[in-house]
Amino acid sequence: MKNKFKLAHNRLAFSLAGIFCISSTAFAAQPPDAGRTLQEMVPVLSAPENRPGITVAAPEITDGLAGGTQVDVTSVTFSGNTKFTEEVLRGVLGELSGKTYDMAAMKGLANLVSRYYRNHGYPFARAFLPPQPLTDGALRIDITEGCYGAIQAKSEDPRAGNAQSFLSDLQTGAVIESAALERATLILDDQPGFKSSPVVRPGQQTGAGDLDVLVERVSRFSGEVGLDNYGNRYTGNTRGHLDLFANSPFIFGDKVTLRTMLTSENMWMGEVGYSRPLGSSGLRGTVSYNQNYYQLGKEFANLKAHGTAKVSSVGLSYPLVRSQNTNVTLSSNLQEKKLQDIQDVAITQGNKSSLSLPITLNFDRRDTLGGGGVTYGSFSWTHGNLSLDTGLAATDLNTAKTAGNYDKLNLDVSRLQALPANFTLYGRFSAQLTNKNLDSSEGFGLGGPSGVRAYPSGEGYGNEGMLAQLELRYAVNMFAPYVFVDGGNVRINHTPWAAGNNHRSIGGDGFGVRINHKDWNADVSVAWHTYGGIPQSDSNNNTPMAWATLGYKF
Repeated sequence: MKNKFKLAHNRLAFSLAGIFCISSTAFAAQPPDAGRTLQEMVPVLSAPENRPGITVAAPEITDGLAGGTQVDVTSVTFSGNTKFTEEVLRGVLGELSGKTYDMAAMKGLANLVSRYYRNHGYPFARAFLPPQPLTDGALRIDITEGCYGAIQAKSEDPRAGNAQSFLSDLQTGAVIESAALERATLILDDQPGFKSSPVVRPGQQTGAGDLDVLVERVSRFSGEVGLDNYGNRYTGNTRGHLDLFANSPFIFGDKVTLRTMLTSENMWMGEVGYSRPLGSSGLRGTVSYNQNYYQLGKEFANLKAHGTAKVSSVGLSYPLVRSQNTNVTLSSNLQEKKLQDIQDVAITQGNKSSLSLPITLNFDRRDTLGGGGVTYGSFSWTHGNLSLDTGLAATDLNTAKTAGNYDKLNLDVSRLQALPANFTLYGRFSAQLTNKNLDSSEGFGLGGPSGVRAYPSGEGYGNEGMLAQLELRYAVNMFAPYVFVDGGNVRINHTPWAAGNNHRSIGGDGFGVRINHKDWNADVSVAWHTYGGIPQSDSNNNTPMAWATLGYKF
């Protein structure tokens, strides 16, 4: 009797695998599983904040009064230059022979050198004319390239006692360079709960600049509460979330993160995380644990299906480039996922686990193209290994073959372009490539509020795909109405094992409005199908598809 029950249990497990583990090429609605619910909660990258710049009170470059004795200048020599050669500086002045100069014109030559230095990242540099006879037509220009005097970080908060160490790469007597100055002060400003205001002003010694950085506590605790209808209908499209952050609670620069979410179908998610600076170079360590529980509702309620996804993560991040206009951050996180799917009616259970190492480059670049804009995004490579329990592994071996090692590449890049008359153009492209069939926890999806908005969350999932979005926005006070078009295509299985259509293409367009008022934010949009037909992941065909979110930051 025991063996018969075990045999029946295994058969049911294999049947469950066909639903929860394998991505079918058929377009019939498939119930979400633990891996899919995990993927549907991955946030989209947001545009980087525009931080205030550094106040540099450098000596003003002034022009002299024309007139006085004219001098034939036949050659120029420089003194005090270490960052640029004499050949480079002579090129800045251009051809001098055959011209006569009064004192104002000669000072103008020195000013050309001063501006060249400052335009190339040396804000305290100054070129000037020392006393000289000028009897032989040889002009000498002295240069003070501008060095650091006193360097200090000041704060009334005792937690910021370690702030001075973030300026350790800036040394008294070293030439003031914008790149190094921006990097150090911006990394200091990145520390949670504090705002840094750097000022460089003339020091006590000629040609020196003192750096004073005021480090102010702006928040000990912060967070956000919100409500939206962004979820999957079968796991609860109405979602409420609460995020709490403790900023620098134990040491200067650390952060505790608590997140929770609950949906209308009783799916819940909880996450706890901790991060802290490792030294003062910008290197940061993170650890986190995330767990979510789902149960299927609506048409799948009679399955009494439910499950959990548990994700443990430890990682490092480091700013390769940190500046006002360009930033590149390298990060890597070792992730362990444990996924479980259960059907109470069939008395079946499927267990999966994976260990992966995503390596990611996040980037952003501000420029003056057109009316100015910012390009930002991420590029990542993930290597991982998927393990399945006995029942799932047996079915997987003869179908998708997802078990074992896998690799995938992800690209997500966006552009915000300023246009005349308060208009802004937003474009986004996202794509995923892989070397084999993937588990649902590593899939690429098209539908939903951050994808093709004419289709529900969970629509158009596959192993590989690409997504494009285009928005025209208009800003008027706290309102930002917009129109949009979205489209994408997925390859459902990298390597199909059964006949059938292996691709899904969908598209849509619509309009919406975003509202930002003090700490409140809202976004409402509606969208219509343009191609792709009715949804394949949801029995409801809502036309138009409506999305709404409301949030409050504190």
